[in-house]
Amino acid sequence: MIRTVLTLRVDPERLEDVLTMYRDEDILQFSLDHSDALASELSVASDGSGEIIVTALWPSEAAYEGWLNHPSRKESAPRLAQLLKGAAEVGPGRIFEVDHAVSKIPSTPNVSGQ
Repeated sequence: MIRTVLTLRVDPERLEDVLTMYRDEDILQFSLDHSDALASELSVASDGSGEIIVTALWPSEAAYEGWLNHPSRKESAPRLAQLLKGAAEVGPGRIFEVDHAVSKIPSTPNVSGQ
């Protein structure tokens, strides 16, 4: 199993716009429904810096590659690029192998800032 981590550094004034885009387009749920992803989360730095991390669990790198090649990813890319314009950087997506895990959470909650 692997975890992918995408880091977005957003201008704090545009943070809510990026979050709204992810919510309105239901990007995380769509990726779960149209890929082999096992879970995903979008987290916002609590220090007001505008940093966002998007993480997902995948059964394999091949499953993640399948999502990277999914045509729907290109649909939201232009809107996200516009929202991130002028941002410090978009970090590369990184892949981590999950060595082991424990959890008290029976399933990933659908948490929203709405």
